[in-house]
Amino acid sequence: MWKVVLLNQFHDILPGSSIREVYEVTKEEYGRLAGQLADMSKERRRTVAGEGDAVTVFNTTGRMRDDVVNLGAFAGEALADETGAVYPVQKTEDGSIAFVKNLPSKGYKSFRTAQAAEKEAPFALHGNYDLETPFYRVRLDGAGMFTSIYDKENDREVVQEGRRANLLRMYEDKPIYFDNWDIDIYYTEKFWDVDNVEHMEWTEVGEVRAVLEITRKASKSTIRQKVIFYADSRRIEFATYVNWKEHQTLLKVHFPVAVHTDEATFDVQFGSLTRKTHRNTSWDVARFESCGQKWMDLSEGHYGVSLLNDCKYGHSVQDSDMALTLVKSGIEPNPTTDQEEHEFTYAIYPHAEGWRAAGTVDEAYKLNQPLVAELETENRGAYSFASVDRPNVVLETVKRAEDGDGIVVRMYESENALTKAKLTVNADFEKAYICNLLEETEGEAAVNGNVIDVVLKPYEVVTVLLR
Repeated sequence: MWKVVLLNQFHDILPGSSIREVYEVTKEEYGRLAGQLADMSKERRRTVAGEGDAVTVFNTTGRMRDDVVNLGAFAGEALADETGAVYPVQKTEDGSIAFVKNLPSKGYKSFRTAQAAEKEAPFALHGNYDLETPFYRVRLDGAGMFTSIYDKENDREVVQEGRRANLLRMYEDKPIYFDNWDIDIYYTEKFWDVDNVEHMEWTEVGEVRAVLEITRKASKSTIRQKVIFYADSRRIEFATYVNWKEHQTLLKVHFPVAVHTDEATFDVQFGSLTRKTHRNTSWDVARFESCGQKWMDLSEGHYGVSLLNDCKYGHSVQDSDMALTLVKSGIEPNPTTDQEEHEFTYAIYPHAEGWRAAGTVDEAYKLNQPLVAELETENRGAYSFASVDRPNVVLETVKRAEDGDGIVVRMYESENALTKAKLTVNADFEKAYICNLLEETEGEAAVNGNVIDVVLKPYEVVTVLLR
Protein backbone atom coordinates (compact mmCIF):
# COMPACT_ATOMS: atom_id res chain seq x y z
CA MET A 1 0.00 0.00 0.00
CA TRP A 2 2.82 2.40 0.90
CA LYS A 3 4.60 1.70 -2.39
CA VAL A 4 1.45 2.68 -4.32
CA VAL A 5 1.28 5.96 -2.39
CA LEU A 6 4.93 6.71 -3.14
CA LEU A 7 4.47 5.87 -6.81
CA ASN A 8 1.62 8.38 -6.98
CA GLN A 9 3.84 11.03 -5.39
CA PHE A 10 6.10 11.04 -8.42
CA HIS A 11 7.09 14.59 -9.30
CA ASP A 12 4.63 15.01 -12.21
CA ILE A 13 1.69 13.14 -10.69
CA LEU A 14 1.85 14.99 -7.37
CA PRO A 15 1.59 18.64 -8.58
CA GLY A 16 -0.96 17.96 -11.32
CA SER A 17 1.27 18.19 -14.38
CA SER A 18 0.64 14.72 -15.86
CA ILE A 19 -1.80 13.81 -18.64
CA ARG A 20 -5.45 13.10 -17.86
CA GLU A 21 -5.17 9.30 -18.12
CA VAL A 22 -2.69 9.26 -15.23
CA TYR A 23 -5.24 10.81 -12.86
CA GLU A 24 -7.96 8.40 -13.90
CA VAL A 25 -5.69 5.63 -12.62
CA THR A 26 -4.43 7.43 -9.50
CA LYS A 27 -7.94 8.41 -8.41
CA GLU A 28 -8.98 4.74 -8.54
CA GLU A 29 -5.84 3.65 -6.69
CA TYR A 30 -6.16 6.30 -3.97
CA GLY A 31 -9.84 5.41 -3.51
CA ARG A 32 -8.99 1.75 -3.05
CA LEU A 33 -6.20 2.59 -0.60
CA ALA A 34 -8.46 4.91 1.40
CA GLY A 35 -11.02 2.12 1.75
CA GLN A 36 -8.38 -0.39 2.85
CA LEU A 37 -6.90 2.03 5.38
CA ALA A 38 -10.31 2.88 6.81
CA ASP A 39 -11.17 -0.80 7.26
CA MET A 40 -7.80 -1.66 8.82
CA SER A 41 -7.88 1.34 11.16
CA LYS A 42 -11.45 0.56 12.23
CA GLU A 43 -10.52 -3.06 12.96
CA ARG A 44 -7.53 -2.04 15.08
CA ARG A 45 -9.45 0.63 17.01
CA ARG A 46 -12.17 -1.91 17.83
CA THR A 47 -9.51 -4.35 19.04
CA VAL A 48 -7.98 -1.71 21.33
CA ALA A 49 -11.29 -0.31 22.60
CA GLY A 50 -13.13 -3.57 23.32
CA GLU A 51 -16.91 -3.95 23.69
CA GLY A 52 -19.17 -2.16 26.15
CA ASP A 53 -21.39 0.89 26.64
CA ALA A 54 -18.72 3.63 26.63
CA VAL A 55 -17.38 5.94 23.90
CA THR A 56 -13.63 5.84 23.20
CA VAL A 57 -11.95 8.80 21.46
CA PHE A 58 -8.53 8.32 19.83
CA ASN A 59 -5.91 11.07 19.56
CA THR A 60 -3.24 10.28 16.94
CA THR A 61 -1.22 13.46 17.51
CA GLY A 62 1.75 13.58 19.86
CA ARG A 63 0.28 16.14 22.24
CA MET A 64 -2.31 16.22 25.04
CA ARG A 65 -5.27 17.75 23.24
CA ASP A 66 -8.59 19.59 23.63
CA ASP A 67 -10.66 19.43 20.45
CA VAL A 68 -13.96 18.70 18.75
CA VAL A 69 -14.83 15.10 17.80
CA ASN A 70 -17.51 13.69 15.52
CA LEU A 71 -19.36 10.93 17.38
CA GLY A 72 -21.36 9.70 14.41
CA ALA A 73 -24.68 8.12 15.45
CA PHE A 74 -24.21 8.73 19.20
CA ALA A 75 -27.65 9.55 20.62
CA GLY A 76 -26.84 10.77 24.14
CA GLU A 77 -27.07 14.31 25.51
CA ALA A 78 -23.52 14.54 26.88
CA LEU A 79 -20.29 12.71 27.62
CA ALA A 80 -18.52 12.44 30.99
CA ASP A 81 -14.90 11.42 31.65
CA GLU A 82 -13.23 9.77 34.63
CA THR A 83 -12.90 13.11 36.44
CA GLY A 84 -16.64 13.78 36.24
CA ALA A 85 -16.27 16.59 33.70
CA VAL A 86 -19.35 16.75 31.43
CA TYR A 87 -19.16 17.69 27.74
CA PRO A 88 -22.40 18.60 25.90
CA VAL A 89 -23.22 16.84 22.63
CA GLN A 90 -24.69 18.74 19.68
CA LYS A 91 -26.69 16.91 16.99
CA THR A 92 -25.79 17.92 13.41
CA GLU A 93 -26.41 16.66 9.88
CA ASP A 94 -22.83 15.36 9.90
CA GLY A 95 -23.34 13.39 13.12
CA SER A 96 -23.23 14.19 16.83
CA ILE A 97 -20.28 16.35 17.92
CA ALA A 98 -18.69 17.22 21.26
CA PHE A 99 -15.72 19.27 22.43
CA VAL A 100 -13.68 17.05 24.74
CA LYS A 101 -10.57 17.84 26.78
CA ASN A 102 -7.34 16.23 27.95
CA LEU A 103 -7.07 13.58 25.25
CA PRO A 104 -3.75 11.77 25.90
CA SER A 105 -0.86 11.99 23.42
CA LYS A 106 -0.78 9.08 20.93
CA GLY A 107 -3.56 7.48 22.91
CA TYR A 108 -7.23 7.35 23.79
CA LYS A 109 -9.76 8.22 26.43
CA SER A 110 -13.08 6.60 27.30
CA PHE A 111 -16.26 8.50 28.11
CA ARG A 112 -19.61 7.44 29.49
CA THR A 113 -23.02 8.77 28.52
CA ALA A 114 -24.24 11.56 30.82
CA GLN A 115 -27.04 14.08 31.26
CA ALA A 116 -26.41 17.53 29.85
CA ALA A 117 -25.95 20.28 32.46
CA GLU A 118 -27.77 23.58 32.18
CA LYS A 119 -25.46 26.33 31.00
CA GLU A 120 -25.63 29.68 29.28
CA ALA A 121 -25.77 29.56 25.48
CA PRO A 122 -22.28 30.26 24.08
CA PHE A 123 -23.47 32.03 20.91
CA ALA A 124 -25.66 35.11 20.37
CA LEU A 125 -26.94 35.64 16.81
CA HIS A 126 -28.27 39.12 16.04
CA GLY A 127 -30.09 39.01 12.71
CA ASN A 128 -28.29 37.27 9.85
CA TYR A 129 -25.07 39.25 9.89
CA ASP A 130 -23.84 39.61 13.51
CA LEU A 131 -22.65 36.73 15.68
CA GLU A 132 -21.06 36.84 19.12
CA THR A 133 -19.01 33.84 20.23
CA PRO A 134 -17.02 33.34 23.45
CA PHE A 135 -13.95 34.63 21.52
CA TYR A 136 -15.19 37.02 18.81
CA ARG A 137 -17.78 39.51 17.67
CA VAL A 138 -18.25 38.82 13.97
CA ARG A 139 -19.93 41.05 11.39
CA LEU A 140 -20.76 39.96 7.83
CA ASP A 141 -21.87 41.92 4.79
CA GLY A 142 -24.72 40.96 2.46
CA ALA A 143 -22.37 38.78 0.42
CA GLY A 144 -21.38 36.72 3.46
CA MET A 145 -17.87 38.19 3.70
CA PHE A 146 -16.30 39.15 7.04
CA THR A 147 -16.15 42.91 7.48
CA SER A 148 -15.16 42.56 11.15
CA ILE A 149 -13.76 39.88 13.46
CA TYR A 150 -13.28 41.54 16.83
CA ASP A 151 -11.11 39.51 19.18
CA LYS A 152 -12.72 40.06 22.60
CA GLU A 153 -9.96 38.39 24.63
CA ASN A 154 -7.21 40.51 23.06
CA ASP A 155 -9.35 43.64 22.55
CA ARG A 156 -8.53 44.22 18.90
CA GLU A 157 -9.83 43.95 15.35
CA VAL A 158 -8.55 41.14 13.11
CA VAL A 159 -9.71 42.41 9.68
CA GLN A 160 -8.16 45.47 8.03
CA GLU A 161 -10.45 48.50 8.03
CA GLY A 162 -12.57 48.74 4.88
CA ARG A 163 -11.55 45.26 3.66
CA ARG A 164 -13.39 41.93 3.49
CA ALA A 165 -12.05 38.60 4.77
CA ASN A 166 -12.77 35.13 3.36
CA LEU A 167 -12.94 36.85 -0.01
CA LEU A 168 -12.92 34.25 -2.81
CA ARG A 169 -11.37 35.66 -5.98
CA MET A 170 -10.92 34.18 -9.48
CA TYR A 171 -7.87 35.24 -11.52
CA GLU A 172 -7.17 34.78 -15.21
CA ASP A 173 -4.24 32.34 -15.21
CA LYS A 174 -2.46 32.03 -18.59
CA PRO A 175 1.26 31.36 -18.06
CA ILE A 176 3.59 32.00 -20.99
CA TYR A 177 5.30 28.59 -20.99
CA PHE A 178 4.08 25.77 -18.74
CA ASP A 179 0.36 25.92 -18.04
CA ASN A 180 0.01 23.33 -15.26
CA TRP A 181 3.44 24.11 -13.76
CA ASP A 182 3.59 27.89 -13.51
CA ILE A 183 1.79 30.84 -12.01
CA ASP A 184 3.15 33.97 -13.70
CA ILE A 185 3.54 37.21 -11.77
CA TYR A 186 1.01 39.11 -13.89
CA TYR A 187 -1.93 36.84 -12.92
CA THR A 188 -3.20 39.55 -10.55
CA GLU A 189 -3.98 41.96 -13.38
CA LYS A 190 -7.37 40.41 -14.25
CA PHE A 191 -9.70 39.02 -11.59
CA TRP A 192 -13.32 38.67 -10.47
CA ASP A 193 -14.58 38.56 -6.89
CA VAL A 194 -16.86 35.62 -6.11
CA ASP A 195 -19.48 37.55 -4.13
CA ASN A 196 -22.66 36.24 -5.73
CA VAL A 197 -24.73 34.50 -3.04
CA GLU A 198 -27.36 31.97 -4.10
CA HIS A 199 -28.18 30.87 -0.55
CA MET A 200 -27.01 31.88 2.93
CA GLU A 201 -28.38 30.43 6.16
CA TRP A 202 -27.37 29.82 9.77
CA THR A 203 -28.00 26.07 10.00
CA GLU A 204 -26.62 25.50 13.51
CA VAL A 205 -26.38 27.61 16.64
CA GLY A 206 -25.78 25.09 19.40
CA GLU A 207 -23.72 24.39 22.51
CA VAL A 208 -20.61 23.22 20.61
CA ARG A 209 -20.60 25.25 17.38
CA ALA A 210 -22.44 27.71 15.16
CA VAL A 211 -22.47 27.11 11.39
CA LEU A 212 -23.19 29.50 8.52
CA GLU A 213 -23.78 27.79 5.17
CA ILE A 214 -23.21 29.79 1.98
CA THR A 215 -23.70 28.70 -1.64
CA ARG A 216 -22.10 30.81 -4.36
CA LYS A 217 -22.17 30.65 -8.14
CA ALA A 218 -18.87 31.54 -9.86
CA SER A 219 -19.18 31.56 -13.67
CA LYS A 220 -20.06 27.93 -14.46
CA SER A 221 -18.86 26.66 -11.07
CA THR A 222 -20.50 26.22 -7.65
CA ILE A 223 -18.86 26.87 -4.27
CA ARG A 224 -20.50 25.77 -1.00
CA GLN A 225 -19.01 26.59 2.39
CA LYS A 226 -19.75 25.81 6.00
CA VAL A 227 -18.25 28.58 8.14
CA ILE A 228 -17.79 27.04 11.59
CA PHE A 229 -17.37 28.89 14.89
CA TYR A 230 -16.62 26.89 18.05
CA ALA A 231 -17.58 27.60 21.64
CA ASP A 232 -14.27 26.23 22.99
CA SER A 233 -11.76 26.83 20.20
CA ARG A 234 -10.33 29.99 18.64
CA ARG A 235 -10.21 28.37 15.18
CA ILE A 236 -12.72 29.59 12.60
CA GLU A 237 -13.04 26.85 9.98
CA PHE A 238 -14.21 26.96 6.37
CA ALA A 239 -15.29 23.50 5.18
CA THR A 240 -15.47 23.99 1.41
CA TYR A 241 -16.98 22.09 -1.52
CA VAL A 242 -16.17 23.27 -5.05
CA ASN A 243 -17.68 21.91 -8.26
CA TRP A 244 -15.22 23.48 -10.67
CA LYS A 245 -15.98 23.95 -14.38
CA GLU A 246 -13.42 26.62 -15.36
CA HIS A 247 -10.15 26.45 -17.26
CA GLN A 248 -7.07 28.68 -16.97
CA THR A 249 -8.62 30.25 -13.88
CA LEU A 250 -6.95 30.49 -10.48
CA LEU A 251 -9.15 30.49 -7.35
CA LYS A 252 -7.70 32.05 -4.19
CA VAL A 253 -9.16 33.09 -0.83
CA HIS A 254 -8.00 36.31 0.86
CA PHE A 255 -7.75 37.37 4.51
CA PRO A 256 -6.49 40.97 4.82
CA VAL A 257 -5.51 41.06 8.50
CA ALA A 258 -4.69 44.01 10.75
CA VAL A 259 -1.16 42.83 11.54
CA HIS A 260 1.93 45.03 11.02
CA THR A 261 4.91 43.01 9.79
CA ASP A 262 7.20 42.61 6.78
CA GLU A 263 7.76 38.89 7.38
CA ALA A 264 5.61 35.76 7.12
CA THR A 265 6.32 32.27 8.46
CA PHE A 266 5.48 29.13 6.48
CA ASP A 267 5.27 25.53 7.66
CA VAL A 268 7.57 23.07 5.86
CA GLN A 269 8.39 19.44 6.53
CA PHE A 270 9.71 19.21 10.11
CA GLY A 271 10.17 22.95 10.56
CA SER A 272 9.29 26.38 9.18
CA LEU A 273 10.72 29.14 6.99
CA THR A 274 10.35 32.91 7.12
CA ARG A 275 9.98 35.00 3.96
CA LYS A 276 9.67 38.73 3.43
CA THR A 277 6.28 40.04 2.35
CA HIS A 278 7.43 43.22 0.59
CA ARG A 279 8.62 43.72 -3.02
CA ASN A 280 11.77 45.77 -2.33
CA THR A 281 14.22 43.71 -4.42
CA SER A 282 14.01 41.60 -7.56
CA TRP A 283 14.30 38.52 -5.36
CA ASP A 284 11.34 39.64 -3.26
CA VAL A 285 9.32 40.37 -6.40
CA ALA A 286 9.97 36.83 -7.68
CA ARG A 287 8.62 35.31 -4.45
CA PHE A 288 5.02 36.34 -5.06
CA GLU A 289 3.80 32.76 -4.43
CA SER A 290 5.23 30.77 -1.50
CA CYS A 291 4.90 27.12 -0.60
CA GLY A 292 3.81 26.09 2.86
CA GLN A 293 2.45 22.85 4.21
CA LYS A 294 -0.11 22.98 7.05
CA TRP A 295 0.01 26.68 7.97
CA MET A 296 1.32 30.18 7.39
CA ASP A 297 1.45 32.95 9.98
CA LEU A 298 1.65 36.73 10.17
CA SER A 299 2.61 38.10 13.58
CA GLU A 300 3.62 41.47 14.96
CA GLY A 301 4.99 42.15 18.46
CA HIS A 302 2.27 40.54 20.57
CA TYR A 303 -0.44 39.42 18.16
CA GLY A 304 -0.84 37.43 14.97
CA VAL A 305 -3.08 35.38 12.68
CA SER A 306 -2.36 31.90 11.36
CA LEU A 307 -3.96 30.52 8.19
CA LEU A 308 -4.28 26.73 8.45
CA ASN A 309 -5.22 24.21 5.76
CA ASP A 310 -5.64 20.47 5.28
CA CYS A 311 -4.41 20.05 1.67
CA LYS A 312 -3.55 23.37 -0.07
CA TYR A 313 0.07 24.48 -0.28
CA GLY A 314 0.32 27.69 -2.35
CA HIS A 315 0.29 30.97 -0.41
CA SER A 316 0.75 34.64 -1.16
CA VAL A 317 0.91 37.66 1.12
CA GLN A 318 1.34 41.36 0.46
CA ASP A 319 0.43 44.30 2.68
CA SER A 320 -0.75 41.78 5.31
CA ASP A 321 -3.30 40.29 2.88
CA MET A 322 -2.93 36.53 3.45
CA ALA A 323 -4.11 34.41 0.52
CA LEU A 324 -4.34 30.66 -0.08
CA THR A 325 -4.46 29.16 -3.58
CA LEU A 326 -7.37 26.71 -3.82
CA VAL A 327 -7.77 25.67 -7.49
CA LYS A 328 -5.55 26.20 -10.57
CA SER A 329 -7.23 24.53 -13.62
CA GLY A 330 -4.62 24.75 -16.37
CA ILE A 331 -5.13 23.10 -19.76
CA GLU A 332 -1.72 21.63 -20.72
CA PRO A 333 -0.94 18.72 -20.69
CA ASN A 334 -4.34 17.86 -19.19
CA PRO A 335 -7.06 20.00 -20.82
CA THR A 336 -9.56 19.29 -18.00
CA THR A 337 -7.29 19.79 -14.99
CA ASP A 338 -9.25 20.42 -11.75
CA GLN A 339 -12.62 20.38 -13.56
CA GLU A 340 -14.19 18.16 -10.94
CA GLU A 341 -15.47 18.17 -7.36
CA HIS A 342 -13.10 19.34 -4.61
CA GLU A 343 -13.48 19.14 -0.84
CA PHE A 344 -11.06 20.83 1.55
CA THR A 345 -10.96 22.82 4.77
CA TYR A 346 -8.96 25.88 5.74
CA ALA A 347 -9.12 27.88 8.95
CA ILE A 348 -7.93 31.11 10.52
CA TYR A 349 -6.48 31.15 14.01
CA PRO A 350 -6.11 34.65 15.52
CA HIS A 351 -3.86 34.53 18.57
CA ALA A 352 -1.95 36.49 21.17
CA GLU A 353 1.86 36.62 20.85
CA GLY A 354 3.74 34.91 17.99
CA TRP A 355 3.03 31.54 16.41
CA ARG A 356 5.36 29.73 18.82
CA ALA A 357 3.62 30.88 22.00
CA ALA A 358 0.20 30.53 20.35
CA GLY A 359 0.65 26.84 19.53
CA THR A 360 0.03 27.23 15.79
CA VAL A 361 1.85 23.96 15.03
CA ASP A 362 -0.51 22.04 17.32
CA GLU A 363 -3.60 23.77 15.88
CA ALA A 364 -2.53 22.76 12.37
CA TYR A 365 -2.09 19.16 13.46
CA LYS A 366 -5.57 19.21 15.00
CA LEU A 367 -7.07 20.33 11.70
CA ASN A 368 -5.15 17.72 9.72
CA GLN A 369 -5.56 14.79 12.14
CA PRO A 370 -9.11 14.90 13.54
CA LEU A 371 -10.03 12.96 16.67
CA VAL A 372 -11.70 9.62 15.90
CA ALA A 373 -14.44 8.07 18.03
CA GLU A 374 -15.64 4.49 18.49
CA LEU A 375 -19.05 3.82 20.05
CA GLU A 376 -20.08 0.90 22.30
CA THR A 377 -16.63 0.27 23.71
CA GLU A 378 -15.25 -0.84 27.05
CA ASN A 379 -14.55 1.97 29.53
CA ARG A 380 -10.78 1.74 29.78
CA GLY A 381 -10.06 5.21 31.15
CA ALA A 382 -7.22 7.21 29.61
CA TYR A 383 -4.08 5.81 28.01
CA SER A 384 -1.05 7.35 26.27
CA PHE A 385 1.35 5.16 24.33
CA ALA A 386 3.96 7.89 23.87
CA SER A 387 4.41 11.51 24.91
CA VAL A 388 7.11 14.17 25.12
CA ASP A 389 7.43 16.86 27.80
CA ARG A 390 8.45 19.88 25.68
CA PRO A 391 5.85 21.89 23.68
CA ASN A 392 8.26 22.60 20.80
CA VAL A 393 9.03 18.91 20.20
CA VAL A 394 6.53 17.24 17.88
CA LEU A 395 6.06 13.50 18.30
CA GLU A 396 5.43 12.71 14.65
CA THR A 397 5.61 8.94 14.07
CA VAL A 398 5.33 5.65 15.95
CA LYS A 399 6.06 2.53 13.93
CA ARG A 400 7.52 -0.96 14.05
CA ALA A 401 11.24 -1.11 13.29
CA GLU A 402 12.04 -1.99 9.68
CA ASP A 403 13.90 -5.14 10.78
CA GLY A 404 10.85 -6.21 12.81
CA ASP A 405 12.68 -6.00 16.13
CA GLY A 406 11.59 -3.06 18.26
CA ILE A 407 9.60 0.17 18.10
CA VAL A 408 10.62 3.36 16.33
CA VAL A 409 9.55 6.78 17.61
CA ARG A 410 10.36 9.78 15.40
CA MET A 411 10.12 13.40 16.54
CA TYR A 412 11.35 16.83 15.49
CA GLU A 413 12.06 20.22 17.03
CA SER A 414 9.61 22.78 15.59
CA GLU A 415 10.74 26.20 16.87
CA ASN A 416 14.44 26.50 15.96
CA ALA A 417 15.59 25.88 19.54
CA LEU A 418 18.13 23.52 21.09
CA THR A 419 16.01 21.36 23.39
CA LYS A 420 16.49 18.68 26.01
CA ALA A 421 13.34 16.58 26.18
CA LYS A 422 12.04 13.52 27.99
CA LEU A 423 10.22 10.93 25.86
CA THR A 424 7.83 8.64 27.73
CA VAL A 425 6.82 5.37 26.06
CA ASN A 426 4.41 2.97 27.76
CA ALA A 427 5.85 -0.24 26.31
CA ASP A 428 8.31 -2.94 27.34
CA PHE A 429 11.87 -2.10 26.30
CA GLU A 430 15.34 -2.30 27.83
CA LYS A 431 17.44 0.03 25.71
CA ALA A 432 16.89 3.12 23.53
CA TYR A 433 19.10 3.94 20.55
CA ILE A 434 19.39 7.18 18.58
CA CYS A 435 19.28 6.28 14.88
CA ASN A 436 19.43 7.95 11.50
CA LEU A 437 16.44 7.89 9.15
CA LEU A 438 17.52 4.48 7.84
CA GLU A 439 17.26 3.19 11.43
CA GLU A 440 21.02 2.61 11.64
CA THR A 441 22.20 3.02 15.25
CA GLU A 442 24.33 6.10 15.99
CA GLY A 443 24.32 6.09 19.79
CA GLU A 444 22.53 5.00 22.94
CA ALA A 445 20.16 7.23 24.93
CA ALA A 446 19.84 7.32 28.71
CA VAL A 447 16.80 5.37 29.97
CA ASN A 448 15.12 5.73 33.35
CA GLY A 449 12.24 3.27 33.59
CA ASN A 450 10.07 4.10 30.56
CA VAL A 451 11.50 7.63 30.13
CA ILE A 452 14.21 8.37 27.54
CA ASP A 453 16.41 11.49 27.53
CA VAL A 454 16.66 13.05 24.07
CA VAL A 455 18.54 16.15 22.90
CA LEU A 456 17.29 17.85 19.71
CA LYS A 457 19.18 20.52 17.79
CA PRO A 458 17.12 23.33 16.19
CA TYR A 459 14.75 21.79 13.61
CA GLU A 460 16.43 18.40 14.00
CA VAL A 461 14.59 15.16 13.20
CA VAL A 462 15.45 12.50 15.79
CA THR A 463 14.68 8.78 15.46
CA VAL A 464 14.62 6.65 18.61
CA LEU A 465 14.70 2.84 18.39
CA LEU A 466 13.43 0.90 21.41
CA ARG A 467 14.43 -2.74 21.94
